[in-house]
Amino acid sequence: MHTPLTSTDTPTTDSDPWGRVSSRAVHPSSHSGDEPLVGVIAAGLAAVAMPWELTRAANSTERAYELLLATETYDAWLIHWPVGTGLEAHDHGGSTGAFAVVSGVLDEDVERDGETVTRRVPAGQSVTFGGDHVHAVVNRGEAGATSVHVYSPPLSSMSFYRESADGGYEVDRVDQVFAPGSAA
Repeated sequence: MHTPLTSTDTPTTDSDPWGRVSSRAVHPSSHSGDEPLVGVIAAGLAAVAMPWELTRAANSTERAYELLLATETYDAWLIHWPVGTGLEAHDHGGSTGAFAVVSGVLDEDVERDGETVTRRVPAGQSVTFGGDHVHAVVNRGEAGATSVHVYSPPLSSMSFYRESADGGYEVDRVDQVFAPGSAA
């Protein structure tokens, strides 16, 4: 559907559409301090993000992601989760983080006292977490899901975990994360 420009709209040809769109989101300077800033940024970007399947081919059966914003303080990623996809137990290399669901529903699985606890996160809701948080994120819904993830400091590594013999978690591998355009 085409939306005509009004007299207050100006056409743009900039090469940073996410920078432009994020300027319409809740600005971090309006942060009251009650919620971690990464949560405010994730929720603001999610409020203006389009579901992945409306902007790209949605026939993929694999999780896909795109770096939206990269600053010295934080980075933001848009992630598409086809039905049945997920990311096994992992951390974010000491970064604090948040994710906000744009469309669909995601499950966050965390280990508490030897039990897996699942939190269902529908569109419009978000989750914030500290630098020591370990979780799995899975789309167990009936439709694809899109989410915005924000990490501070910017994501540099992720440790992935496997279940240990005593029922806890132990590190299986550590992956380095390189944003496009960074030195690998």
